[in-house]
Amino acid sequence: AHEDRHIRFYDNNTGALVHSMVAHLDAVTSLSVDQHGLYLISGSHDCSIRVWNLENKACVQEMTAHRKKFDESILDVAFHPSRPFIASAGADAMAKVYI
Repeated sequence: AHEDRHIRFYDNNTGALVHSMVAHLDAVTSLSVDQHGLYLISGSHDCSIRVWNLENKACVQEMTAHRKKFDESILDVAFHPSRPFIASAGADAMAKVYI
């Protein structure tokens, strides 16, 4: 996750960059991988949460989740460790769970 709107993927063994993509319209603030390693969720100050297929790096869902406050929006995202839930926390003082 980075302020330049990119998500970058690195090889664990070599540290080499293997893929880079523009993921959001504003800074990427948080990432989380599901327990099976199939999906990635990203949160951003563009007020959106995006769900990514890790195999083909394609966005499979986008949700507008929080309102901006002082140029910030989504501060954290997370997958539940065993249930199909996604949670987010925002600068708007809201915590949300998506079921």
